[in-house]
Amino acid sequence: MAQIKHFPHSLNARNDRKIKKGRLQLGIEFVGIYWMTLEVLAGEKDFKYPLDDIDILADDFGTSIQKVKLVIYEYDLFNIDPEGRFFSPAQIKALKPYLDKVEHYRLMGKKSGLARKKKMQEQILELEKFSQNDSSELGSNTGSTYAEQLTNTTNKLINKPNKHTHTIDQWLEEYCLGQSPAYKAHMMRQINEQDPIAIKTYNDWYQKQIEKDLKEEELGKIDAFDYNLLVGLSLGEKTIERIVDAGSTIHLFFEDGTDDYSQSKKSLYDWYQLKLEET
Repeated sequence: MAQIKHFPHSLNARNDRKIKKGRLQLGIEFVGIYWMTLEVLAGEKDFKYPLDDIDILADDFGTSIQKVKLVIYEYDLFNIDPEGRFFSPAQIKALKPYLDKVEHYRLMGKKSGLARKKKMQEQILELEKFSQNDSSELGSNTGSTYAEQLTNTTNKLINKPNKHTHTIDQWLEEYCLGQSPAYKAHMMRQINEQDPIAIKTYNDWYQKQIEKDLKEEELGKIDAFDYNLLVGLSLGEKTIERIVDAGSTIHLFFEDGTDDYSQSKKSLYDWYQLKLEET
């Protein structure tokens, strides 16, 4: 369930027949109880609240239990489910487009994350295959130590070797930070002798570097993307008319005159990439 921070509020709500009837009986206090109840519901799972806890609402609102019950039961503004929880059908209907959009972006983000994870796992698998080769195969590279072969293999797995290189020396500098030169030399010998623990330690370090590289690469693509390509596309039921770059977010303006200033660059980038895959 997405965390709701805002929910639609019609500027003409006070003129609704049900609202007017409530105001006739309870005055302006009815309006306060009604809208505070909607705020509570917006923060609840499934936007429903147990009737057994109405006393908690009354205490929170600074009013009587009887008045809260009157608002909930008497004006056909709320429904009650079989589990004894009340909810606002109008509120859920108004929130549905927003929830659909959140779910859409969640699925896109999950798909993008799985693709990055798959790419990283493929690279790690190649490294592990190399690490598990027997000594006769490794010895075929005359004049090359195991550490040098391992460095060459890992660097070949990086998409941009000029930018991302992860050598044994770099690992040793980090792993042996604060240790004596003798300890560093010892670890180098462990690598060349193919000590399983040393190799695993290096592989774990390498995996973290790959994760970092992929994240930086993804952030670079998101930052460099031309978001004007979104103009003319339909987001949900609305067509994007123009955009304004607001830093980490994009302010969208739609053809129907509405706008949305809460879209992150990442969510819009993922959405656009997904649309490309669908075409």
